Amino acid sequence: MTKGSFQDELEKKATRALLTRAVYRWESAVIIGLTLVLTAFVKPPFPFWEQWFWLALGGLGEIGLVWTSLADPEFRAKAVAEMFREKFQSRSVRDAGLRKQVEKAQEYRDRIDQTINKSREGVLRDHLREVSRGINTWAENVYRLAARLDAYHADRMIQDDMNAVDPAIQEWKKKLALEDDDNVKRQISQTIAQKQIQRDNLLKLKNVMEQAEAQLESTLTAMGTVYSQIMILSARDVASGRAQRLQQDVNDQVQALQDVVTTVDEVYQSGDTVAASDMRHEGSALDAAAQPPAQAAPSATGQAQRKGTGAAKDTQRRGN
Repeated sequence: MTKGSFQDELEKKATRALLTRAVYRWESAVIIGLTLVLTAFVKPPFPFWEQWFWLALGGLGEIGLVWTSLADPEFRAKAVAEMFREKFQSRSVRDAGLRKQVEKAQEYRDRIDQTINKSREGVLRDHLREVSRGINTWAENVYRLAARLDAYHADRMIQDDMNAVDPAIQEWKKKLALEDDDNVKRQISQTIAQKQIQRDNLLKLKNVMEQAEAQLESTLTAMGTVYSQIMILSARDVASGRAQRLQQDVNDQVQALQDVVTTVDEVYQSGDTVAASDMRHEGSALDAAAQPPAQAAPSATGQAQRKGTGAAKDTQRRGN
């Protein structure tokens, strides 16, 4: 999902959620209940008073409550934060370390949003709201990347294949050295080639995941830096130029993280690793040995990792 589409979806749902939450506040229930009691059991206090006036008065009270709720920054921030957590539930991540990172990213997102909503109206606040839009996409990609890493860590077959593939290659090479029959030697050579393809793809996957883990940690560090900078900006009410630079830092970091998420998704969707793993059972796939493993994913991810680390350092440098 693109940054714009996700943010638009979040804002539309937030408006509906805010209205719903405002109506279902306990104060709203008190107003409605009191209005019904007054209408049903209380006589008109003035000669000109009509019973339906109680309903009108209750309706005005309800409208006032909803209006003040929508204008309350703390109420809005809390409602949007709950929506975000409902959409990206950290408890779905099984790995405790990754789950903690997702929760940390969501906590940064919530605190940044609360700080911006409590800041004074003006140009600075408008710029900080643009920063907040990037933070939402940031936290979303943290969740998606953590979910991919969680699936990778939980896949015991991949871990078993990584441990078994090198010993298997060495074993087949020993058999090849002792074999005299040309046909058998040809078949063994093809099996070794297939095993090597499997090993290369498994190593590629491992490298991608290690880079993803590093990018995830770098992102959390940068989010903490952005949070401290927003606190400073809000407290000092400084010129908006610094807020614009901060927004660019966030955009750079968001793009770096998006690059990593895209690369990890491509590795999973390509099915290269699964296909290579299955080849050890497919003696008929003799032409597979001639196909070299793709190199695009690791290099793309490496570039994204370097970009993400540079953006994080730049964010910290500007904060200082």
